[in-house]
Amino acid sequence: MAEALEPGGPEVLSSPIPPHFAEIMWPEVPSIVDEVLQAIGRDIPEFANRTQGAPGRLLRRGVDCILSSFVQKVADPSASFAARDKVCRQLGRFEARQGRTLDSLQAAYRLGLRLVYRRSVEVGKRHGLDPSVVAAMGDSIITYMSDLAEQSVRGYREALARASQDMHERRVRLLRHILQGDGALAEHAARAGWSLPEEVTLVLPRAGQAQPGKALHGDMLADWEAEEPVLLLPGPIDADAEKELTAMLGGAEAVISVTVPPAQAPTALRWARGLSALAGEGAVPGGPLLRCDDHLVSLLLLADLELTDQIGRKELAPLDAFSEGRRGRLIETLGVWLATRGTAADIGERLNVHPQTVRYRMRQLENAMGEALTEPDRRFAIELVLRAREVARTYAAPP
Repeated sequence: MAEALEPGGPEVLSSPIPPHFAEIMWPEVPSIVDEVLQAIGRDIPEFANRTQGAPGRLLRRGVDCILSSFVQKVADPSASFAARDKVCRQLGRFEARQGRTLDSLQAAYRLGLRLVYRRSVEVGKRHGLDPSVVAAMGDSIITYMSDLAEQSVRGYREALARASQDMHERRVRLLRHILQGDGALAEHAARAGWSLPEEVTLVLPRAGQAQPGKALHGDMLADWEAEEPVLLLPGPIDADAEKELTAMLGGAEAVISVTVPPAQAPTALRWARGLSALAGEGAVPGGPLLRCDDHLVSLLLLADLELTDQIGRKELAPLDAFSEGRRGRLIETLGVWLATRGTAADIGERLNVHPQTVRYRMRQLENAMGEALTEPDRRFAIELVLRAREVARTYAAPP
């Protein structure tokens, strides 16, 4: 396929044709237009239904412009092909929007100009023109055909680029609708040419590590321009998808959300943001791809550390009367007891202390905390606080 012409491309006919030849060709233009339209509709299947009605009127104006521009150029070599070029680009864009190749349009050009040449031969003989004039006409038609094709290619590519950009914008808007929890997701997806899946998984590249310009694969959605870039993949991310994702991100760290129905994407996004923040603070271990599924308990326990600390201050306040060292040992013993409900011997083995020491500490805890150790809700609150502290302490410890 020929390359597209740049603006201001060649606007000359390949061989000089006497200007007076235009005078005898002008009267022929209307009938040539009719002949070309009939031949195109008859011989080119893709145009069979495009020569009547509104499409036919548009096509007629296009054919008339193309032929008239040629004859005008013969009459006045300084005449511009701007109108013709615009028509050809429009025809190219139309083919692109219809999802067709340019093959049928190129065939129409060849057929039309072949008929023009045949008519010019007839007119030349009728008016006794020198055969060299008709030969020059043939050379010029070949050049003209190339120009038509080039301009249509240009319009075709413009339309494809525009369609691609439009589709990209629709898909970005779709992703934003999904992340915002908007309704009518099926309608938004249809406008974006995207099949709404039963489940989706989100990917959040860590701050400053997004890779704009990376090509998407399959049915991924992405918003690289957002302050917080987000990727969305249909369904769960299996091992193969994870490899593809790693390659696409160029090794950048990212958080992978839990897999949820599209309507629950805002919740999955919130959890993924939370895990990303915890990883940034060193509260959970980092890695190239950090999965929320692997840190659900940590997300729950560390979701609101200030609230957890407040619960701890309230429930463990009875131990404030002890020295810092004693208080720490009592809390450590309490944590093992809540986690295991083991015997003094079991707890002592875990803490590497004598069972009698465990019994002594438990008596101190019972005396200080009273009903807090027997009331289910308060005992659960204490265990939650101690588990959260243990999680935070484990991940914050130096390697």
